[in-house]
Amino acid sequence: MKPLLFALALGLLLAPAVSSAQAPSPTYAQLMDQSGAQMQAKDFCAAVATFEQAFRPDSTRANEFELFTGAIAAANCPARRPLAWRWLGQLSRHRPLSIQPRDLDNVANDPMLAPLRIEAAWPRWLAAMRQALAQQTADAQTASTRWIAEAQARTLPTAKGKVRAAAAPGFALYFSQVPADTVRMPYLVRVPAGYDPAKPAPVVVYLHGGVVSTKQFGYADRDVAEETIFEVAPANALVVYPFGRASFGWVTQPAAFAQIEQILAEVQARYRTDGRRTVLGGMSNGGSAALWFASQRPAPFSGFYALSPAPVLPLQASYGRLGQGKPCYQLSAQDDSLYKYKAVKATYDARPSQAAQWFLQTLPGGGHGFLYRPEGPALLRQTLATLCAPPKPR
Repeated sequence: MKPLLFALALGLLLAPAVSSAQAPSPTYAQLMDQSGAQMQAKDFCAAVATFEQAFRPDSTRANEFELFTGAIAAANCPARRPLAWRWLGQLSRHRPLSIQPRDLDNVANDPMLAPLRIEAAWPRWLAAMRQALAQQTADAQTASTRWIAEAQARTLPTAKGKVRAAAAPGFALYFSQVPADTVRMPYLVRVPAGYDPAKPAPVVVYLHGGVVSTKQFGYADRDVAEETIFEVAPANALVVYPFGRASFGWVTQPAAFAQIEQILAEVQARYRTDGRRTVLGGMSNGGSAALWFASQRPAPFSGFYALSPAPVLPLQASYGRLGQGKPCYQLSAQDDSLYKYKAVKATYDARPSQAAQWFLQTLPGGGHGFLYRPEGPALLRQTLATLCAPPKPR
């Protein structure tokens, strides 16, 4: 059985080789494909030459798994062994390192690197890698602690009466207590620059995807601030971002669905919000949940948006009269590999009379995660601009 990291590297690189006749000037990707085939054939010296050709113009584009596989090839080609140390040294300087300490343990015992383990440089390299990973972990913890403290410093108390307090722009982190439970559901509120507590602001609630595979609430990771929703939501909108997890999320836990409504009520009690422009949506699992609310509990919201949702609703709910007259925009790609478009379209086509305000926008490509492709943000920005447009005067 191949060691874990070697197997991962081969998985990234393995594909049929591209002959020089077909591609006189092979691209980086083609060279990676070629090296993968050579590694599978155990033609290590040929693989070293291919890696060297790929890395020569700009070695910084190589990820750590490519560098590691190149080092394996060089370690097993005696005449090119110095290259193994060059690439391992470059790997140790790679930031951020995506491997984990357990991956490094696998590297330390990888038989494919046996020729290097007898050299004096090996323990020094291994120690440098462990130190780099430990420092990265410590830096991440420091950044997380700072992020949480700064976000909690921007929170507001529940307002008394109709007066709302001024709020600093940026992210505020709250925890919503679940009734009769020990769970406190975290959520972010992105307060826009120029927020005026005297003027009602639009509210965009976004339910993230991946709930069934998320073991912990992700509020401690500062990277959540880079989510696309914060970039594309209307500049004057409050963006509410609840965190879900596998044991408490918007798939099979009714209490989590109810807590979304509680979170919205808490936001409305702290900030000046516009009920005519309060929309709910999400991506994947979050998009499915948005359609559930549109069919089951649409009252708190003025409209809905769903990106790559499933063709069935959570909690075995029926679509009913989706939105009950409120607009509901769905965006799905024809090449979605998780939720097949044929089933998505069939579900939509079966209910034209039940959901007159349900609009399906079909994307020819982009896959399940089209939101994170170059064209995705513009599509969501346009959808939210439509949903959050000021009501037309009567």
